[in-house]
Amino acid sequence: MLFNSTYQFTLEKKFYTLSELMDSISSVINRNYTHAYWIKAELVKLNYYSHRNTCYPDLAEKRDGVVKAQIRAIIWSNFYNQINANFVKVTGKPLSDGMNLLFFARLKHDAVHGLTLQIEDVDAEYELGQMAVSRQLCIDRLKTEGLFYQNKTLVLPTVPQRIAIISVQSSKGYSDFVNIIESNKRNFGLFYMLFPSLLQGDAAVDSIISQLDRIRKVKHHFDAVAIIRGGGGDVGLSCYDDFQLASAIATFPLPVISGIGHSTNQTVVEMVANYNPITPTDLAYFILRQFEYQAQKITDYQNTLVKHLHTSLAFQQHKLQLLSHKIQFSAMNRIGTDLDKLNRYLQSIKPLSKNVVESADRRLRQAQKALHQNLNQMLQIAFDQLRQKEDKQALLVKQYFVNKQVILQHIEEKVKLLNPKSLLKRGFSLTFWNGKPLNEQAKPKPGDRITTVWNEGKIESIIEKIENYEN
Repeated sequence: MLFNSTYQFTLEKKFYTLSELMDSISSVINRNYTHAYWIKAELVKLNYYSHRNTCYPDLAEKRDGVVKAQIRAIIWSNFYNQINANFVKVTGKPLSDGMNLLFFARLKHDAVHGLTLQIEDVDAEYELGQMAVSRQLCIDRLKTEGLFYQNKTLVLPTVPQRIAIISVQSSKGYSDFVNIIESNKRNFGLFYMLFPSLLQGDAAVDSIISQLDRIRKVKHHFDAVAIIRGGGGDVGLSCYDDFQLASAIATFPLPVISGIGHSTNQTVVEMVANYNPITPTDLAYFILRQFEYQAQKITDYQNTLVKHLHTSLAFQQHKLQLLSHKIQFSAMNRIGTDLDKLNRYLQSIKPLSKNVVESADRRLRQAQKALHQNLNQMLQIAFDQLRQKEDKQALLVKQYFVNKQVILQHIEEKVKLLNPKSLLKRGFSLTFWNGKPLNEQAKPKPGDRITTVWNEGKIESIIEKIENYEN
């Protein structure tokens, strides 16, 4: 009886099915929202499915960190290809999470899928404006905090011989840099070491900063840091306008040289860098020019010194010749005068005795002997002075080249200390996997063969177990 009364009550109630209710809502929404609208919202998550080439973005509006509104949207494949291609062309990067977008969309309601926004276009210029504002805020903050010109105040060594390079080994820019450095015709001794890093995209910021931290710990081994990107056009360059990365470069204790590889719209990183030769090849030629310039200066100094020495020697020889002629002329005049006097004396003393004549003759011979001795002494003194000047000039030249040789030997010893063979002799070893050094990028597996090289030889091993350590 209770069941019957309840059933009767249910039959008397008016109700709607869920589909009827949802169809009614769809009818109201689709009837009133007949146009597409420009809407501004944050792209929380893109939710791109490559097998469908379709996106289901999560959109939200936030104020002071609080979500005021949110909705799920959709970008069909026929719209997505065009929207993303234009977005990359204008902004240099694809649609991604965390962007503030201005998009053109239609509001749709479906009984099964519920309320959704169908996005048909995205204003890339709006995002470009947002990027420009963010970039300018980064520049203003760096200047306000006194960081913008900090790295530029560091003095780049006259000959930067030891370069820490942040790049990717497979990068064309890095390959171009290495080829130019290694093929220099004068065989300049340049030491460089690669610190591998991501070079574009949001993850590049943390990757580059991490490598800067590694270089900071061994900064006494390097003269400068070079960031080499090269290739890839302008896509993914927004990371170089990031404040944290620009700040890390601006405050780095070594001069930072940027070779990111594009010539328009300088990034903030390029602005704060100590020097920006733009491309990796320009960077390589810039370094080699420093070597060429100093080598030419040394050659010029050497030529000038030799020329000065020859000129000085020629001048001293000329002075010696003049002095010799003067002495000879003076001596001849003195002898001629004395002979005239002697002849007059002889004429006047003829009546005198033979003893007087002999005494005068002796005095004359003594005077001649003394004169010759004085002449020889004066010539010997002149030759000694010339020889001393020649020895002094030769000593100065020798000392100059000895000093330069000591400096070059000191530099070579420093470079040799950084040579892997020197490290092996000091007790270190190198491990190779698949013919390449075992480093953070390598992914060996148990069972793989590895080679360990040490000062006395090498050891072939098979990996039994791998343990990863937390950084």
